[in-house]
Amino acid sequence: MKEKTIYELTPSQDVIQLQTKYTLYKRVVNILFSATYNEKIDYSLMKKAINLLIERNDCLRLRFIKKDKQLKQYFIKNHHIETIKEITFNSKEEQLKWFKVKRKKAIKYLKGEVFDPYFINTYDGKCMVLFRVCHLILDLYGLNNLFNDLDGIYTSLKNNLELPKSLENYETVIINDLKTKHNLDRMNKHKEYFNNILSSNEEPYYVGINGKNDKYMLKRHIKNKRAMQMFFINNDTEGYELEIDTLTVNKVINLCNEYSLSLANVLFYACSLTASLLNDKKESMLHLQLCNRRSSNIEKNTCGCKVQSVGCYSKINYNKSFLENVNEFSLNQLSNYKHIALPDIEFEQLVHKIYPSSMLETYYSITFSFIPIVNNENIRYEIHSNGKGALPCYLALLYDVNKGNIRMCYDSQIKIINKQDVINFHNEYIKVLNLVCDNYNES
Repeated sequence: MKEKTIYELTPSQDVIQLQTKYTLYKRVVNILFSATYNEKIDYSLMKKAINLLIERNDCLRLRFIKKDKQLKQYFIKNHHIETIKEITFNSKEEQLKWFKVKRKKAIKYLKGEVFDPYFINTYDGKCMVLFRVCHLILDLYGLNNLFNDLDGIYTSLKNNLELPKSLENYETVIINDLKTKHNLDRMNKHKEYFNNILSSNEEPYYVGINGKNDKYMLKRHIKNKRAMQMFFINNDTEGYELEIDTLTVNKVINLCNEYSLSLANVLFYACSLTASLLNDKKESMLHLQLCNRRSSNIEKNTCGCKVQSVGCYSKINYNKSFLENVNEFSLNQLSNYKHIALPDIEFEQLVHKIYPSSMLETYYSITFSFIPIVNNENIRYEIHSNGKGALPCYLALLYDVNKGNIRMCYDSQIKIINKQDVINFHNEYIKVLNLVCDNYNES
C-alpha cells in the first residue's frame, strides 16, 4: 500500500490558517457560494454530477491533520457522497434564518469535513445548489472554476454527451508553491522590495467606507490617530450586494481600452479614491487587494486555494489628473505583483516596524477582489457572508462578462459599518467612476 504524501500549507493557505488560529471564531475559514438555476434541476442527476466533480477535482479530496504541532495536508484517493440534503423554504424570512444559522457553524476541517453541499428549493420557486466549503481548499476564483466544471458535467449527463475536459490537479500547484515558499533568496528580495516601498512613504491613514463623520472616525481624528484600533477584529459581519450598472461599466471599459489600462486596477484605484474623498481627501492609504495569482495555464485551469493578498500603498495627488494617477498606480501594481509571494505575516511585521504602530492597530479598511465570471445566463452565482470578518470591509466585484454588469458584494463589520454606510459609499463610488471617465484628463 502506497503511503500518502503529506504537504505543508502553501503561503495562501498559511494566511487563512493564521486567521483561524488566532481568533475566537473559527468559521472565518468557511466560504458559502451558491448557484441558483432558472430551470428545474434533477437533484438525483446533480448528485451524480457532484460526485464526478469530487472525482475530477482533487482539492475536494484534501484532508488536514496536525503533525509535529503544525497543520499538514494530504489527498485521499476517493470520496463519494451518499446523501445531499434537500431543503424547501416557503418564505424569504425562513430562508434567511436558515442561512444565518448555517453560516454560524464552523466547518470541521480537522475531522474530514471540507465540502458540504445542499440542494435548496428557494422561497421564490427556484433551484439552488449551495456549497459550504473550507477556505483552505478553495478560494473564490477556484470556486468559479469549480461551478463552471459542475455546470459542464451536469449538462453533459443531462444530454448524454461526453464529459468536458477535466481541470488541472491542485496537487501540482501545491508542489510548485511550496518550492517558492522555501526559496529564501527570492523571499528576501520580496521583503526588501516592500521594505523600500513602505520606508519611502509616510505613514498612511485608515480611511473607512463609513466616512469621516462616523463616531469611531471622529475619536481617531480628535486623538490625531492614523491607524484604527483593532478592537473589532473578527466582529460580526453582514453581506450586501449592490450593482454597478452596465452603462457605467461600459464607460470604464472604454476608458481602459483607449488607454490600455487594467479594468481591475481602475476599479480598485477608484475605490481608494472614493474612500479618500469621504475622509477629507486623505492622500496616503494602505488597502489590500486579494489577487488571483494564477499565471500559468495549469494555475488558471485548476480550483484550489491560490489567492494572495498584497498591501497596496496608494498616494493620491489631487493636482494630477485621474489618468496620471491611475497610470502611476498601475505601474506600482505591476511591481507589486512581481513580489506578491511574500507571506502576509512578513508584510504585516514590516508595516508595524516601519511606521511604527501597534500590532493591535490597522491601516486596512478595504480588501478588494475583482473576479470575472463567465457563466450560463440561466445561472446566478452568489457569495454569502459567513458572518465574521477579520477586516472592516471586504469588497468582491463579480464582473459578468456576458451581461456586462458588476455585482459588488460587500461584507462589512456591523460594529462600525451599517447598511446605510454601504449604500452611501456605493452611490459615491458610482459617481466617482462616472466622473473620472468623463474628466479623466482633468485634476
